[in-house]
Amino acid sequence: MSLAVQAFVINLDRSPERMANMERRLGCQPIQWHRVPAIDGHRLERSSVEDVDAAGYRWRHGKSLNPAEVGCYLSHLRALDQFLRSDAEYGLLLEDDAAFPADFAGLLARLIQVDHLWDVVKLSGFHSGTPIHVEQLVGPYALAVPLSRHMNANCILYSRRAARILSQRLRPMTLPFDHALERAWLHGLKPRIVTPAPCPADTGMTSTIGDRMHLKRFKFPIHRRVPAMLFRLQTEVLRFVFGLREVAGAFGASAMYLRQRPGKPFRPPSLERPAPRSGGQARTSGQR
Repeated sequence: MSLAVQAFVINLDRSPERMANMERRLGCQPIQWHRVPAIDGHRLERSSVEDVDAAGYRWRHGKSLNPAEVGCYLSHLRALDQFLRSDAEYGLLLEDDAAFPADFAGLLARLIQVDHLWDVVKLSGFHSGTPIHVEQLVGPYALAVPLSRHMNANCILYSRRAARILSQRLRPMTLPFDHALERAWLHGLKPRIVTPAPCPADTGMTSTIGDRMHLKRFKFPIHRRVPAMLFRLQTEVLRFVFGLREVAGAFGASAMYLRQRPGKPFRPPSLERPAPRSGGQARTSGQR
């Protein structure tokens, strides 16, 4: 049967060993997946790339463009577009160092059951996000509204609506992808996180973007980073305000949802779509 969730794994052609590792990890999950050939930012002629605003990036992020960061950003946009061309109802976008907890499929199924509460869900993060829980999921996990930065784009679940809007609104690049994604509330979307993060942000593999020492070379001196600091302060204030509004909205949505389903017992949801009612089985496609 065709799955409601399909995974899209971003992987550079020059990193076959990372893809092989992901194949082993995904082989344990009942999820159809596709490889998305990543864009190698080091091979791009930046002056000819329309989806990058170098001046905007310098002003908002306080750094010069990192070619690897550019490639990462454009690769996530490519993965969103590939998801939208598929027949999947939900897209799980993965970087090629993602790892999963034991009951990952059950967690995804529960997220799908409460999809009225989110448009995009981050399942990994470097920071706590100062979460406000809005729905209990499975085991120790809860769906939450983040009131502060979360960061990381290792494992993200999108609805089709979110993917369609973000594929358009996140062009051109003016921030690293995870920074831009965390401003999804500016585009009328409901960004959420799962807490505690089920997927580790750091799985021990070397980053293809660069380590801390490498990334320092792109940072401007402090006097040139003042606009970026002000921009980040604005982002954090707005995130907090939008977050509190979203918390109120999420509780209201849950109450309405329960009123519309009086007396119905909870049944663990399935990741699979129901078979067609008339004639034949649901269409399935190849793994890649």
